[in-house]
Amino acid sequence: MTAHLGVDAGNTKTVAMLCGPSGELLGLGRSGCGDIYGAPGEDAAVHEVFAAIDAALAAAGLGRDAVTSAAFRLAGVDWPGDHDFWDTTLKQRWPQLQVRSICNDGYAAIRCGAPNGVGVAVAAGTAAAIAARGPDGRTWDMAWWGQHAMGSVGLVTEALRAVYLADLGLGPPTALTEGLLRHYRRDNLAELCEWFTRRHDRASHLERVSAAPVVTAASAAGDPVAGEIVDEQGRRLALYGEVAARRVGLLDRADPVPVVLTGSVLTTAGSPVAAAMRRHLQRLLPAAVPRLAALPPVAGAALDAIAEAGHPVDSTMLERLAADFARVASGDPHAALSGG
Repeated sequence: MTAHLGVDAGNTKTVAMLCGPSGELLGLGRSGCGDIYGAPGEDAAVHEVFAAIDAALAAAGLGRDAVTSAAFRLAGVDWPGDHDFWDTTLKQRWPQLQVRSICNDGYAAIRCGAPNGVGVAVAAGTAAAIAARGPDGRTWDMAWWGQHAMGSVGLVTEALRAVYLADLGLGPPTALTEGLLRHYRRDNLAELCEWFTRRHDRASHLERVSAAPVVTAASAAGDPVAGEIVDEQGRRLALYGEVAARRVGLLDRADPVPVVLTGSVLTTAGSPVAAAMRRHLQRLLPAAVPRLAALPPVAGAALDAIAEAGHPVDSTMLERLAADFARVASGDPHAALSGG
């Protein structure tokens, strides 16, 4: 059986997906942090990436020799040296894999809303990743060019700043104070600030960013401070989305520009950040056609692998893969990962 592999590696998790040439889902695997900047070391990141791959292969009942193409979409592939590191690693650990591509994880979601692979992807989950591919093959990703905190990190960072300033009398009062204290189970802001900043037993990164829904809920409830934070998050994402489109030549033609939205901050039902981003996109990028990703980013990576093997990728394939994935995600005991 022929299989095509997509890998989406981030700081929170790494996911691998195997598909057949028609987009049928064969296997899924999941592991930990696959970012060479975020893992305890490069070897740890490599271990997690291959753990996800091996889990997907096991789920499909296949060996590595069945994989004819692979698309690695990895957080931390930001500079040529990062690409070279993974290129060397794959040559050493998987020399028989000849058809493969390696790039930043920001590219993974493009085909989840634009099957031909041309468009912009804006991901806002724990952090943000933004990338674009133009009609002539040009690419651009935000990587370290992003100069603003975005995603859950941005929402919570700005919310904490707002409540601290309010407590000091340097900013307006906000419902975020009560919301954050309740969420983090702290009695007062001094205790909260200490928990985030003390030398030992401080809040973890995941604990810190877990309060993003508090910010969006306060905005939806009409708190003006939270509303400003949410609007600014949408503006920032739109700004970098416009840059991405411009850098790859998507503004040099009259065609609509697909902008694929993914990540929990944007895809949660009723997301005020997504609404704010859409408003700002209308002003900054009038040709933009925002689309919620139909699949998780790893599926876009798998579709990249299928395309890079020379198979056409169209909306029908996207729909088939979405249906397969939905059955597996729902825990359907009759879902067959072998496709068919």
